[in-house]
Amino acid sequence: MPSRLEQTIPRRVQSEIGAVHKDHGGRLRVCLVYPNTYFVGMSSLGFQTVYHLLNSDPRVVCERAFVPDPDDLANLARTGSPLISYESQTPLHQFDVIAFSIAYELDYVGVACTLRLAKLPVMGADRDERHPLVIAGGAAVSINPEPLADLVELFVIGEAEPIIGELVAALSSGSNREEVVADAARVLGVYAPVHHESGGAGVPPAFPAARSVVRQYARDLDGWPTHSRLLTDETEFGDLFLVEASRGCGRGCKFCVTPTCYWPLRWRSVGRVMESAGQGLAHRDAIGLVGAAASDHPDIEEIARCIRAAGARLSLSSLRADTLTPGLIAALAESGARSITLAPEAGSDRLRAAIGKPISDERLIEAVRMAARGGIREVKLYFMVGLPGEGAEEVGAIPNLVRTCLRTTGVTRLTVAAAGFVPKPGTPYEREPMVPPAELSRRLRAVRDELRNERGVKLALESANWSYLEGILSRGDRRLGRAIARAEELGGNLAAWRRALAEMGVSAEDSTRQTTEAALPWAFIRSARRARPSSAG
Repeated sequence: MPSRLEQTIPRRVQSEIGAVHKDHGGRLRVCLVYPNTYFVGMSSLGFQTVYHLLNSDPRVVCERAFVPDPDDLANLARTGSPLISYESQTPLHQFDVIAFSIAYELDYVGVACTLRLAKLPVMGADRDERHPLVIAGGAAVSINPEPLADLVELFVIGEAEPIIGELVAALSSGSNREEVVADAARVLGVYAPVHHESGGAGVPPAFPAARSVVRQYARDLDGWPTHSRLLTDETEFGDLFLVEASRGCGRGCKFCVTPTCYWPLRWRSVGRVMESAGQGLAHRDAIGLVGAAASDHPDIEEIARCIRAAGARLSLSSLRADTLTPGLIAALAESGARSITLAPEAGSDRLRAAIGKPISDERLIEAVRMAARGGIREVKLYFMVGLPGEGAEEVGAIPNLVRTCLRTTGVTRLTVAAAGFVPKPGTPYEREPMVPPAELSRRLRAVRDELRNERGVKLALESANWSYLEGILSRGDRRLGRAIARAEELGGNLAAWRRALAEMGVSAEDSTRQTTEAALPWAFIRSARRARPSSAG
């Protein structure tokens, strides 16, 4: 019996621009998977970039797959049909390699779901020569791959551009599975868990010093055009052509993984940005600039002017209050932007300074006022709750700052987004404790109770329990692998996670408590500062 997915996929592919269709014969067959839905995955510029890099290699045919939407997922369960790729509707188990692009820890359950739907053993130890090799890359696993180490055979640590050719050569060697893994593990930035013994609870894998893994990076962004490669209306940014303006960040925010994961800060030149934008204007009338520090770009106003002069609308993925200018606001307003997003992170000057983001209330308020003067009357403010050093006064400062912005700047609507702080590997806060979910919930409720009756304020508060789970997955070790598989099997909701962790004997406190241990599960990953720089492709 055919599955609904066999109708959904051709409909989507038919409406896309940019999908690559290749003959499978004689090529390394890779299925690139985003472990979330099509709507979410097709919003990822990193996912699209890897798709382009792989298909640019004549030795490779790369197709895509996603976790099916709920209706399609239920139908697959009823029919027993295997998960299939988008380009050729080939069952995933027929590929040579299944490659996951993983940006967020909460998508780990999507990895287990994909493997199960592909009719493959979820645990790596249960797979053999009959099965595809499973690899993974992306921001989440680049800072700590250990939670997935028992599900995935190879990890790409860092950026793909410098090593993609060598990795393809290793994967195409034609050797047996064990030899392919060994060959791939010799490529800088590739981590093979089988070569690193697990150290158990709270202990990193035991390995010789020579087996530390160096995170890779592309030195010259201009040599690697990074922009939308596939266009579809069925995604959050369906009306935009995305262009990467920068990569990395030079700021010193202690909570953020960007400086670690994407070191060093690199800018793309105005000429290269506009070259990519020109390609996009053949299909879209709006250019979205992407980068953790896009508004920090030293030529951002020139880029904005050029995009507007080309007749395109402008959108930015990130804005900072201390680099916002009237010219940038004008370009956004002229492009039809009705709102902008700023991230104070904390409610008080003192706490912002403590976490490495020393932007004063006055500067934030002036940025909101600048937006209102420029015609943008809706602003979204993003905060974290549970930061180190946070007390009742800092929690109370959040609604106070919001009220001041609402009443003194001229904006008509403020969206207040808040989530629990998660200490991440590779950051100065990697050893800090995470506030327990009950206390996180209490602090989030305090913000909600202060603002829920405030006219002109919309609240978007994330679940404290899901934030806590993110903390468990972020700093966990190899023992989490079977818990991830079991949680997916039980449905992937919070109750499923609680049961899975309990059944597997995994204590949430092991990952979320303050740790003073000398070694951490991700300690074998070294900074890209010593990595071999890439050449342009």
